[in-house]
Amino acid sequence: MPKAVRKNSKAPVKENNQWVLIVPESEVSDVKANEQEPNFVKLRHPKTDHGAMFMFTNDNTSVLEVLRFEDDYRSWFVGETVQEDGSLYMTTPIDPLFLVLPYLIRADQSGMFMTLDQIVSDEDYPQCSRIVDCTEIANLNHIADWKGNDDIKAYRFSKTKTLDWLKMKVERTADVLKEKHIYAGSGAKVETFVRSKKDEATRDDYLRYAHGLISDYINPDLGQELHKYLGIQEKVEETKTKLEEPPAKKARIANGTEPEEDYTKFNSNGTKNTQADKAKQTAAQKALQKVDKTGMKSITSFFSKPKKTVK
Repeated sequence: MPKAVRKNSKAPVKENNQWVLIVPESEVSDVKANEQEPNFVKLRHPKTDHGAMFMFTNDNTSVLEVLRFEDDYRSWFVGETVQEDGSLYMTTPIDPLFLVLPYLIRADQSGMFMTLDQIVSDEDYPQCSRIVDCTEIANLNHIADWKGNDDIKAYRFSKTKTLDWLKMKVERTADVLKEKHIYAGSGAKVETFVRSKKDEATRDDYLRYAHGLISDYINPDLGQELHKYLGIQEKVEETKTKLEEPPAKKARIANGTEPEEDYTKFNSNGTKNTQADKAKQTAAQKALQKVDKTGMKSITSFFSKPKKTVK
């Protein structure tokens, strides 16, 4: 029987925190009675080496990364409650080989072949053992050498295989970016609005963009090696080929004062360059030259000392 609750009870009712999560329907709708529901675990992130949230499906064969998008001024209305945390959580599938790769590189320090359960072992994140059950782990030979038979296999990290595998990932990602019309050139824009052929993204642009996406799941050193392995040409910014004309310079006199004449107006033999003057004259100056100046005095004559007359 339900417990009776007094109407005048002043005890605060504690609301359970709830979050909004976007998950592929296929990952949560086919849960059978004898199977566990999808659950969230914290694993070591392959790039940062810090803890991050991941979700394993009900059959433990797939793993999804949990991404969080937060806003300082956002809340959610869930039913008749208001959830203060307005973050939006999204899940995206991730190849479990990315999660195994850091453990494989670390185990390679011993130089020995090891079984997968020995390689994927972490005291700080014990749930990492669930990665071994993922279906994609069967492709571990893409990043490692192995010995043994179908019952017992031992693995060792192979850098050559790993770079080939990562290169394939980058190239496939670049193809999808181009197919989905996601612009990968300079600046953030949609390819629909690119009108000029000069703005069209090249193959290297797509490879460079895809390399950045894949590098978010590998350590920085391996990311740099992958960049060299891909042979992507560095993008060079366009520079101005036309040099601007420098401002006119005046010869400096010994006492530090500036001369009245611009030395660039004179030829090498000392004569004045009249052609340069005519080219730089304004329309008013050209019209003034046509005026009859007979009997006119220069304006500088009014400021000179008067000449003494001889009696």
